[in-house]
Amino acid sequence: MKNALGAERRGIGLRDPDTTLEVWVTLHSGDWLIIQNYANGTSCIVAMGEHWEDSFADPT
Repeated sequence: MKNALGAERRGIGLRDPDTTLEVWVTLHSGDWLIIQNYANGTSCIVAMGEHWEDSFADPT
């Protein structure tokens, strides 16, 4: 994804034992994708949008 669209993976999580969800963001445009990956090797776009904003907690 990073090479094809300029997107960076911002997060990944386990949905169930056979499925992960990834959040990909194109930082210069704010476009984002949520991709679901299955154990059989297939993937699908679950959601997409614009105006992504990181909201990480301030570590201080």
